Amino acid sequence: MPPQRTIWLTGMPRSGTNWVSQILASSPEVRLKLCPLFSYEFKDALDETASTGDWQRFFRKVYETSGEYLDQVYLRKEGLVPEFAEREAEPPVLAIKSTRYHHLTEPLLERDPEIRFIALVRHPAGAIHSWLDNPHEFPAGADPMEQWRSGTVRKTARSEYWGFDDWLQVTQMHLRLAEAWPDRFLLLRYETFVAEAEATARRMFDFAGLGWHGQSESFLRRSQESRVDHSRSVYKPPSTASRWRQSLDPQIAAAILKEIKGTPIQSFLED
Repeated sequence: MPPQRTIWLTGMPRSGTNWVSQILASSPEVRLKLCPLFSYEFKDALDETASTGDWQRFFRKVYETSGEYLDQVYLRKEGLVPEFAEREAEPPVLAIKSTRYHHLTEPLLERDPEIRFIALVRHPAGAIHSWLDNPHEFPAGADPMEQWRSGTVRKTARSEYWGFDDWLQVTQMHLRLAEAWPDRFLLLRYETFVAEAEATARRMFDFAGLGWHGQSESFLRRSQESRVDHSRSVYKPPSTASRWRQSLDPQIAAAILKEIKGTPIQSFLED
C-alpha cells in the first residue's frame, strides 16, 4: 500500500533536522525514513530528470523498505533517538529527512503536486559551529579556518552541502520556494522551534495534515528536559541552540554576521 502523502524535511547539516524529524515520527500517522537517496538500498536512484511517475514509484518503494540506515536503527540502539510505542500498522504519511540533495528540491516540487516540504533554517553561525565542533562530521586534522566557508573537506559528491557558502545558497533557495509555493513549502527557524517548541510543532503538524497526539507532546517535553551527550542525540537542553556565542571563533562569527546583515536573509540572525 503506497503512502497517502509524502513530507520531505530538509535543511543544511547541523540545523536541527534530526530532532524535528523525530517530532514528526512521534505521530502515529507517520513512517519516517532517513535520506533514502543516500541509503544503500536507493543510493542516487533519481536525479533532476526523474518524472512524476518515477518519484511516486520511488516513494512507494521507500515506504515499503526497511533498513539499518533508512530506519535509524543504529541511532536507536545507542539511545540517541526514541522508539515510539504507538504507531498505525500502515501510517498514511511518509516523512523523509535529508540534509543532502538540495538540487532536487525544486524539480521535485514541480514534478510531484502532492509532496510538501518543511525546511528548517538555523542561524548560520550556530550551524557552522555545530559542524566544526562535531568530531563525527568535521574530519580530524582539517583546518576550521580554511573549511568553514567552502566545506570542501566534506564534499565527495554533488549531493553534499557543507559550509557557509552552501548555507547561503540553500537558504536563499528556501526563501524563494516558500514564497512561490506557500501551500507546499513551510520554512521554519530552528531557534523559534527551540524557544516555542509546542506551538511550532503544532504549526508543522497542521501544515503536514497531522493530528496532535499525546505521544508527540510527551517526546517534545522529554527531548528538551533530558540530556544525552552525543552530537546525534535528540535529547538536548534549549541552551544548546546558542552555544556558538561562547565557542565559535570570533573571526568566523564576525565574517558571517557582516556578510548577512542588511540582506533579505538577515532575519535568520535573530535569537
